[in-house]
Amino acid sequence: MDLDYGSYKNRSVRYQPNRYYDASEEVLLTEIINRFDTPTDIDIYTFTVDYEDELWKGKLGAGAKLSQVVSDNTFLFYDEINGLPVQNNRSSNEFTYDEKVYAGYINYARGLGEKWNFSVGLRAEQTDATGDLRAFLPELQEPPVELNYLSWFPNAGLTWQPAPKHTLSLNGGRRINRPDYNVLNPFNNQISQLSYEKGNPFLRPEIVNNLELGYTLSYRYNFKLAYSRTTDQITRLIAPDDVDPRAGFITWANLAQQTIYSFNVSAPVQILKNWSAYFNAGISHLDNQANYGEGAVVDVQAFTYSIYQQHTFTLPAGFTGEISGYYSGPGVWGGVFEYESSWSLDLGLQRKFLKDRLNVRVNVSDIFYETGWDGFSNFNGLYAKGGGRWDSRRASLSLGYRFGNENVKSRKRTTGIESEAGRVGGNSNSFYKNCSSGLVLLKTLPLYLSQFKISNTTMSVRIQNNWWWHNLSDSRVN
Repeated sequence: MDLDYGSYKNRSVRYQPNRYYDASEEVLLTEIINRFDTPTDIDIYTFTVDYEDELWKGKLGAGAKLSQVVSDNTFLFYDEINGLPVQNNRSSNEFTYDEKVYAGYINYARGLGEKWNFSVGLRAEQTDATGDLRAFLPELQEPPVELNYLSWFPNAGLTWQPAPKHTLSLNGGRRINRPDYNVLNPFNNQISQLSYEKGNPFLRPEIVNNLELGYTLSYRYNFKLAYSRTTDQITRLIAPDDVDPRAGFITWANLAQQTIYSFNVSAPVQILKNWSAYFNAGISHLDNQANYGEGAVVDVQAFTYSIYQQHTFTLPAGFTGEISGYYSGPGVWGGVFEYESSWSLDLGLQRKFLKDRLNVRVNVSDIFYETGWDGFSNFNGLYAKGGGRWDSRRASLSLGYRFGNENVKSRKRTTGIESEAGRVGGNSNSFYKNCSSGLVLLKTLPLYLSQFKISNTTMSVRIQNNWWWHNLSDSRVN
């Protein structure tokens, strides 16, 4: 039984100058300066109880979980006038999200003879949530958004070992992925004068149904064939603004469905006595479908692949060297953003001292600086092209020392707030190249390129600030 509480606070203050230049990019035409003050407070309360016992030569488990999350968000928008910030009440507001989840589960697992094992389970969740947007101007006030739904999540697994060193498994199940709290916030966050970002309080959780067939050889080599279908897939879309035809906005929405077929293989290999390696490779096919009406259709398919490898060398004088890296082919992020391939190569060297208690390690990551991202989106008449780089190429020195008695075992406790805390977010630009093949690469997309260019027949304008999106559709930009 566990009773847990978590508190997350974030304070963000931004200064955003938008400068417009002439075609020569030397003469400043106009300057619009905005400031933002956006504090966020999130409180998480959870209570969990679990029971386990032997039954019918198997193991029975049951439990319940109660959780409440309260997210308070304030968005203050300021126009700088004569060097002084003046709050813009039309663009400022407050948003509170209150979510309560009541869940219970039961599962059972046992062996059937010497070669067969099975497991079955069922989980039920009742969700009651309210999103309340409070505007500073009465005419902008909107009624609260209320969500109430009951969901059922069955799962089953079957394992067969026809011979030693050979194991086959078949697993199926259903799960729920709820949106991060920050993406429910409907604030109209200005990235630049012609780019906006806003959340969606009507965002529904996505439901994933998956089926996996696995084979393990010699307890080391793993092969997996998988199928998944996700309804109400949570994704980001880049679309034209309804008010200003030159502008675009980034928002979150639910796809009707996403279907993925994938195959993955992972294998540790002992190449030489002092050279071991690990390989993980996957291929997948993705199909995104949605129809939002008025021509806003998502119909995107992509075939993607990825490979990761790690080589470890035992060197003289007690040193250990490591070479690792990945290559990820082109694919689709979210609903419609098609990204190009990327790769990385890392090096490491370590040695232990003082009876192996002191570990010294030197790492160099992304030596060739190829971890960045580039891609485009073509949705509802708006063509958007983006790219990003960050400080992925770096060198580090780390020292670790182990204290105390190594034979004393401590409890590895998992608290009840892990799943809720994972939805805090913190960076809305998290980029998941989800190959659904056992290898998932997680990156961050800081859109820190320096300029946004718009062209028409009379002049070229450069808008300078710290966020970048490039609209190329003639009908939307000019």
